Amino acid sequence: MTGPFQFDAIFNLLLLVTVITLIAKRLHFPYTIALIVAGLSSTLIPRFPISIDIGSEVFTSLLLPPIIFQETLHLDIEGLIDDSDTILGYAVAGTLMMVVAVALFSFFLLGFSPIEAFLLGVIIAPTDPVAVIATFRSLGVIKRFQLLVSGESLFNDGVAIVIYSIIVSIIRMGTITVSDVAKISIVSVVGGILLGVAAGYIVHILFCWTDDKFAEVLISFIAAFGVFRIAEELGASGVIATVLTGLIINYRTTNFGGLGDSKDMLDALWEFVGFTASSIAFIFIGVNLDTEALTKYILSVAALTVFILVARYVMVEGIAMVIEKASGKRLPTNWRRGIFWSGLRGAVSVVLALGVDSLNLPHGEGLKALTFGVVLATNFVQGLSMGEVVQRLGLTLTRRIISSEPIVTDDSSV
Repeated sequence: MTGPFQFDAIFNLLLLVTVITLIAKRLHFPYTIALIVAGLSSTLIPRFPISIDIGSEVFTSLLLPPIIFQETLHLDIEGLIDDSDTILGYAVAGTLMMVVAVALFSFFLLGFSPIEAFLLGVIIAPTDPVAVIATFRSLGVIKRFQLLVSGESLFNDGVAIVIYSIIVSIIRMGTITVSDVAKISIVSVVGGILLGVAAGYIVHILFCWTDDKFAEVLISFIAAFGVFRIAEELGASGVIATVLTGLIINYRTTNFGGLGDSKDMLDALWEFVGFTASSIAFIFIGVNLDTEALTKYILSVAALTVFILVARYVMVEGIAMVIEKASGKRLPTNWRRGIFWSGLRGAVSVVLALGVDSLNLPHGEGLKALTFGVVLATNFVQGLSMGEVVQRLGLTLTRRIISSEPIVTDDSSV
């Protein structure tokens, strides 16, 4: 693809995101669904190119860092620490349960090989509430509840992508031993943590050293994309490194300063960058959607979507019971129902699915079709109904149910 044509594609992408977002907001329609439809429709207009000719790995490196980094900058760190048991329970144990559940379904009912089944499970397991967070904010949903949903999404991305990297390594190497898996896992997790912590502290030191707001913005960009790239080159997890970098920057600047007047600008800019990256990912669902393949697997998509809903409900309830027995902290019933229904799939699943093409798997077409189908289904079914659901569950401040249960008794829940 030529340079001018690439520019046209990028320009058209941004134009499409802008127009669709404005129209969707005016019509009170979920913009993520509108973007998917717009991406699909654009393929019918040859004079309106929006497909960028880059490899899947470059695509991942461009989209994942801003999506993840933006989420870390807006998290309530104190609340994250207070509810770390609940968030990590759902993000780690919950994600592993969903991976295994989807893998078993794919192996026994869809005829996938074990490696393909687990790969599909990993791709579909991470939740992406970007489509509902805007709804939460507009309706005034309890902030502590928003934190649980966002926190689960942020950390389950890391868990899923680490497992995804291991499975991809197994596929590419052909054979791999248990010690190889252990080595990859340790390097990926520990390396990502160490790089993220180091980068977070270095960035905060640089913020304290300068009061130039433009330099601080550039430093944040270098940190988000740079630490991801360095980690991946070293075999560590770029997602974990980026998450830790953002969380430490968030914590250090909140408690020890360093940003001053540029904090609002930095937050607004990263919210815009994260929004743009997520929007492009949703458009690429439509652009890369093979309607023939989706039609071919439509019954499997429907069955898998229903199975995922049932599995997530069981997972949410099961982990809530374990947390209650272990710590005495009980999630109210309406919170559990809200967490269950907030489990949409989105940008991260799309980005991971786009990387399947390079693996030449026997069921590669099915993997992509099922992933895109589940993303479409969850966004249409759960995304369109989320506003009504959270209001009926009493999760908005205007209809808040007062509870004596530990997780919602303090003022930070609002």
